[in-house]
Amino acid sequence: MAELRWGAASHEGQLRVQNEDNFHIGDGLFVVADGMGGHLAGEVASEMAVERLRANLPADGDNTLDQLLAAIDQANIEIYDGSTEQPDHAGMGTTLTAIAVVADPLDGQAFAIANVGDSRCYVLRHARLRQLTIDHSFVQELVAEGAITRDEARTHPRRNIVTRALGIEPGVRVDSWTMPIFQGDRLLLCSDGLVDEITDDAITELLLEHTDPDAAAQALVDAANAAGGRDNVTVVVVDVVEGDDPPDPTEEFDVVPLWADDGLDTGEIQIIADPLPDGEMPTVDSDTADTASTDTASTEKVGADTDEIAEPGESADVVPTLPPPAPAAPPDASTPPPAKPKRKRSRGAGFARFLLVVGFCAVLVLGFAILAAWARSGYFVAFDDQDRVVIYQGREDGFLWFDPTAEAFGQFTRDELDDESVALVDARVHFESQDSAARFVAQRLRPRTDATDTTTGSGDTTNSTSTTNATSTTTTTTEGTG
Repeated sequence: MAELRWGAASHEGQLRVQNEDNFHIGDGLFVVADGMGGHLAGEVASEMAVERLRANLPADGDNTLDQLLAAIDQANIEIYDGSTEQPDHAGMGTTLTAIAVVADPLDGQAFAIANVGDSRCYVLRHARLRQLTIDHSFVQELVAEGAITRDEARTHPRRNIVTRALGIEPGVRVDSWTMPIFQGDRLLLCSDGLVDEITDDAITELLLEHTDPDAAAQALVDAANAAGGRDNVTVVVVDVVEGDDPPDPTEEFDVVPLWADDGLDTGEIQIIADPLPDGEMPTVDSDTADTASTDTASTEKVGADTDEIAEPGESADVVPTLPPPAPAAPPDASTPPPAKPKRKRSRGAGFARFLLVVGFCAVLVLGFAILAAWARSGYFVAFDDQDRVVIYQGREDGFLWFDPTAEAFGQFTRDELDDESVALVDARVHFESQDSAARFVAQRLRPRTDATDTTTGSGDTTNSTSTTNATSTTTTTTEGTG
């Protein structure tokens, strides 16, 4: 059984007046949620997510990865319903990263890891730090494309725009996988308020310097505040006191996430086809064999009256035996050459050509319709030439002769919006429906007089949380509990 020790710390930061982060530690479950949404809505969303996971993953049960994902999915639905049904909670959402001790049929216990948004999970093993989760954010996409470096991402003006979060849409994609519980591993969960202020190298140094997980968590929060503390910051540190034997320290390690919606149940690679043994011929199904015999029958029958029979295993090449041609009769000058027969135009051939032309035209029409539907699909929000906020339908840069069309206008212009709202519009966020785009304009964009204390650091609007400076340290050896 795994034995864990943990600690946590949370702070509103140096610039925020409220802490919209929320976390949970203990009972085999560790969660960090970073809320977004003004007027305390972010705090509500992050608390709802944490409470749902805590309620659905009891300490006395053999939890599974599927149970963790089901709890996250239910939390997403509850937050989304709350944001649409309560006007004061409109637009709320939250990021989430979680670790749960789950039952493993092979190893007894394992860590189940899941994340949505840009809150992160790391593992420190043999004094080397590895990021386990992948940020769902605008700047992470730029890093993946090679447009900016990881260091540049930390100070990028659009670093707070997330591409995935709980409560924004009725459904959400969750990255999830399991990993062994290795003795000596130290796991770190944190909101982006930590990684936006200090580098991974600085995080490694502090984790190595403070052996007590509670002290390590507090040291990391203090370092983020000392570096600027522009956002709420929450840190959870989990130490594996007893677990599986760790791998060789000389081995490099990387964790490749198994996406939750790729249709696979495990991370194993399945062999689709093995090479045939030497000398063994591939088998042919009956349908293929029948077709092959029909296609070659006319050739094999030529010369079938010959006495030669191929020996077993030899190639039976068939050479046709034809009678010699009759000698040609000498031409008779008095006999006129026979008239060439006239070709009769087949009505069937003409009708076939007609069908071919009709079919070709139908394919062109269908292809044009599909192309037009694709070019007109989706919506995005941007400024027009007069700096008005506009909801456009279609592709951002247009396609061929299909240009995006203005479907609706927002209330404010560029000069009337605060800086964060201007950045959101400039990011040209895309939506599947006009209603989603309209909610974004109505709920996320704020005038300059409203620009304070309504945004957070992780998301299209704001980061959040509700638990501050709560820490605890415990040791347990029960099934999947910390």
